[in-house]
Amino acid sequence: MALLRMAQAGDRDAFGQIYLSYSHNVRRYVAARMRHRDPDAVLDLVQDTFAAALEELDRAHDDVQGWLIQLAAKMCTRHTWGQRRYLRAALTTGEHERLRAAGVADPAPNHATRDLIAQALAGLDPRERLTLQLRFLDGQRHETTARIMGCSLWTVKQRQRRALRQLAARLAGNPQLQPPATTVR
Repeated sequence: MALLRMAQAGDRDAFGQIYLSYSHNVRRYVAARMRHRDPDAVLDLVQDTFAAALEELDRAHDDVQGWLIQLAAKMCTRHTWGQRRYLRAALTTGEHERLRAAGVADPAPNHATRDLIAQALAGLDPRERLTLQLRFLDGQRHETTARIMGCSLWTVKQRQRRALRQLAARLAGNPQLQPPATTVR
């Protein structure tokens, strides 16, 4: 409790002590929960848990371990739902390939759309563009991306967030990429 109060008052060393005291238990929980789903994501999820804890420090429970386990559960659920969305996208891509093999027109973006996306990517900072390439096109984990780029895990996550926000803003501002408006009758 004393460490939590000190961390809430801004003591970074106290939060470090909380991390050292509870990271093993959080890691065990996440490993057990992700054992059959994605065991490679355990370390990322533990770090995400403590990053969320740092953001939500003012809303911490008196039961610090219970609070951290709740946050870890939330991170595991988010990860699982994200994997499901990724799987749907991968299955959709596979469906496109099957349709193309059957001679059905390919619903892939046209050349103009690809050019617009390429322009939006070209407008990003080179480090942010490389972060997106390593994470999403090459499928690298956060740690591997950080090692390749020679920076911290936190830096990779920040660059990724910033790049995705900028990319979304650039693409959202382009009327050629907007879905057609639907009318309600």
